[in-house]
Amino acid sequence: MTVRLTDSLVAPALRLDKGEGLAEALRCLREFDPHVFLIFGGDAEDVAWMHEILEEQAGHPILFAADLERGAGQQFDGLTPLPDAYALGQIGVEAAYDAGHRTAAEAATAGVRWIYAPVLDLHRQGHDEVSSPIVGNRAFGGDPERVIELAGAFAQGVTDAGCIPCGKHFPGHGACPQDSHTEMAVAFDDIEVHLEPFRALLDQMPSLMAGHIEFPLIDESGLPATRSRKLMDILRVDMGYDGCVVTDALNMAGFGDEPHDEVAVQALHAGCDLLLYPEDPVALAVTLRDAMQRGDLDEARVRQAAARVDKLIRFTLDTEPEAPRPLVLGASLRALMKPLPGGSPGRSHPRPDIAVNLASTPDAVSFLEEFGVVVLSPDTEPPEHLPKSVLVLCGAREGHGLPSLPGPWLEALQRERPTLYVAGSPEAQFVAPASARGWYLPGVSPALLTLLLQDAD
Repeated sequence: MTVRLTDSLVAPALRLDKGEGLAEALRCLREFDPHVFLIFGGDAEDVAWMHEILEEQAGHPILFAADLERGAGQQFDGLTPLPDAYALGQIGVEAAYDAGHRTAAEAATAGVRWIYAPVLDLHRQGHDEVSSPIVGNRAFGGDPERVIELAGAFAQGVTDAGCIPCGKHFPGHGACPQDSHTEMAVAFDDIEVHLEPFRALLDQMPSLMAGHIEFPLIDESGLPATRSRKLMDILRVDMGYDGCVVTDALNMAGFGDEPHDEVAVQALHAGCDLLLYPEDPVALAVTLRDAMQRGDLDEARVRQAAARVDKLIRFTLDTEPEAPRPLVLGASLRALMKPLPGGSPGRSHPRPDIAVNLASTPDAVSFLEEFGVVVLSPDTEPPEHLPKSVLVLCGAREGHGLPSLPGPWLEALQRERPTLYVAGSPEAQFVAPASARGWYLPGVSPALLTLLLQDAD
């Protein structure tokens, strides 16, 4: 049935990390016919088992997708966490390729074949540059040519491992100073420089993710790229891209404050093919069916979008994933530790006992706590006497931007002068007091934090 085609354009999210899993997936299958699910968290073996169950229940192939910018271990217990893209950018192209291959090969063991990475956004630094609060250490860097080289290597690794890379976030989230998770993201930067990585890597990207980013100088209506025909035409018409375009999560503020199940039709007409993570996937599926029956949703556009989604699924059926390869980054990772602007304490690397979490990720916090590091929020009063070493987490995390250390913590650090580690976005090192001595790490992934816990003096 033609109307049922619209069901395959809705991709529900399964938050195993929040206790949602098989029950929510089965609810979706009872009410409509999804072909793609976005997976968060869970044990790798449990995810693989759930994939088998859902395919059995659906009676057709199911494609699992996941945000895996920092390795399969970013989401799935039992798999390997890898360094942030910004760190990989400092190690080199070979490391980026190996990371892409290892990420995809491990994800495939959990039944996840669509890898939402690499990030093609630019994170440019300098007083006159726009700085995105959500890109930061998720980007390979700020130079387009370098990003093209590194992201291309990562994507090739994913493809060679038998999975599907997804470049994001078109047309470039690095162009705007807001975080589209929590607010409307509006860019007045020159769009051309941000388009360069997308333009150069189209042939390596069977899929792209469109961001909820407004470019008023291109589309004066103020629609985000996910709903803007003018912005999507840059990709579809000017660049001639015929791959699958998935929206960024529809539950993000940047998609707009209108009822999402209504404006989602606008996203399909703009040129997006798959609607990711709606607040209520069943309601959205019903809305699309009704829109098709009323003639408000163009049938030819639906068939085109469904065919692009199906092409990705057929790729996974026709391609055998490769086994994970040995990954050796240890010696390279040590070189990533750079002295803070105030200098280093020499060769000493005392293990941090507490961490101040200005902005981090759940997997990094869990990792630290497993190693006995006490993770404190910035509004917690500092202990009366600080330990010998303190870690400050200041990465790119939704809604956090680049926060600063509160006054009580600054005073305590300046008074007691412990060895300070700062992990996170490229600018995070400047969060530390100017007099602080210690080290900066380019990211907040467990793969990097291991340096502070397993190799400390």
